[in-house]
Amino acid sequence: MNMASAKPGFFVQDRFLYSKDNEKVVLRGINHMFIWTDREGKTIPEIAKTGANCVRIVWNTRGRVSDLDNIITQCISNGMIPIPEIHDTTGNWDRLVEAMEFWLRDEMLQVISNHQQYLIVNIGNEPGAESMDSDDFFTAYNAIITKMRASGVRVPLMIDADQWGQSEKNLLEVGPRLLQADPEHNLLFSIHMWWPSERHDPKATGYATVQERITGVLEASVEKKLPLVIGEFAPVAAGGIKEIPYKFIMSEAERLKIGWLAWSWGPGNSDSPEMDMTVHSSFNTLVGWGKEVCVDNPNGIQNTSVIPNFIQEKNFDIGSQVMGTNLIQNGDFSEENPLSNWQVDFWGGKADVKVNDGVVRFDIKKAGKESWNLQFKQKLSLREGVTYIFSMRAKADKPRTLNVNIKKDAELYTPYANGRILDLSTSWQNFSWKFTMKESSDMEALLIYDMGGVPISWELSDISLVQARSVADRLNRTFQRNVQKNSGYFNAPNSPWELHLYSSKGELLEILDKGRGGEGMRQYPKIERSGIMVVKDISK
Repeated sequence: MNMASAKPGFFVQDRFLYSKDNEKVVLRGINHMFIWTDREGKTIPEIAKTGANCVRIVWNTRGRVSDLDNIITQCISNGMIPIPEIHDTTGNWDRLVEAMEFWLRDEMLQVISNHQQYLIVNIGNEPGAESMDSDDFFTAYNAIITKMRASGVRVPLMIDADQWGQSEKNLLEVGPRLLQADPEHNLLFSIHMWWPSERHDPKATGYATVQERITGVLEASVEKKLPLVIGEFAPVAAGGIKEIPYKFIMSEAERLKIGWLAWSWGPGNSDSPEMDMTVHSSFNTLVGWGKEVCVDNPNGIQNTSVIPNFIQEKNFDIGSQVMGTNLIQNGDFSEENPLSNWQVDFWGGKADVKVNDGVVRFDIKKAGKESWNLQFKQKLSLREGVTYIFSMRAKADKPRTLNVNIKKDAELYTPYANGRILDLSTSWQNFSWKFTMKESSDMEALLIYDMGGVPISWELSDISLVQARSVADRLNRTFQRNVQKNSGYFNAPNSPWELHLYSSKGELLEILDKGRGGEGMRQYPKIERSGIMVVKDISK
């Protein structure tokens, strides 16, 4: 598909979303209020346990871009599509311009560029307390889209409905015009189904019941080939107003292959605690409707979510759930002596080294002629045969190069980690790469930054070295929606399928069962040998 080859990441074709590799993606995910409850992203591995393929990141214009960048990075490394949104626009149409200005900050544009393979940007949450005039809706969004595209933003842009996200009128009537006007033709439209039966007005909505409205709106979007997503829903609306038929929403979305994101992981919905899906933000504390949406319902996340192959197979998979202990000592420079465990060596060069708020700055006074004339380093332990992920953040006063190596601390300097020459820019960038220790274990390996030879000052933060997840762990996580161990049931896909048995190393051992599709719930066979059972859709 020529259209796809020109896109850096996800793209829209007809009414569907596709990955950069032309794989159709139906969003199945969760909203979380990171900006108020979890700016460090600690809940991301817990959300990943549901099998969700996306997370909508609640943020605002006062939040630090570096924090948002970290959350986006963690979403990707946990196999989920990040969908950041700006919440300042909630019920306020006039603040859409502020949201646009946030996305167009130089630092934010760099983040979008860094992650454009994986990213969807939700321009602003639920703008406007009333349904807007259709011409005003088109004019405002068209101007924003045009400016963002002119600034190099090519990722899908998600547009929320007006009237607190609840009005389908402008999405259905104006959405096709906006999609046509977008230079990238790469828009998603998000309806928030805060439609409780208690407040349903048949005359105002044109539908006898909430269920009829759900079906009517979704079927209208299909008829118009509009790329629609249900961006928010819960059992109750604000103030505890009841009842939103959330199970019906999921079943209709599954029937029509329309994406959805439940609101919200929680806790934190002080206005309506019934919206919280968890008690303490962990998978093990899923309760009530949260457990239904994530685990128990046949139309829920674990039974319908498919993680795009390119995210499963990417070379950027950190062990943040179990094996995420940072092997770098004082990698965030937070100890009482902020340079504890670090060594600075000057071999013909000179620099002032200072730490402020977790960032170490190197003011280069004399660069020297060679990269090794200025060095910053730390000893660490590496074990033979183990795969690691190294990551860091850095920027410079002006564009410059930086040499980074992990190697043997000896005259021969045996390389261990495929050293890099990094191109630093004036904006913060995340750098990360994966390597396997192929030499003998070394309890005194050396992480070393060679910064000499270039007379440009630079800054460094958030240095991390963690052990990568095993193949078995990755298989369990990736296919959690339909994996069971030697018992239980699975929901057969609607297309041809096979039940595969994998070893703990990810090797296919046997095809246990197969079907034409649409058989419904089937029991896993009871087998003597151990392994990981995975239901594979073989129609793709």
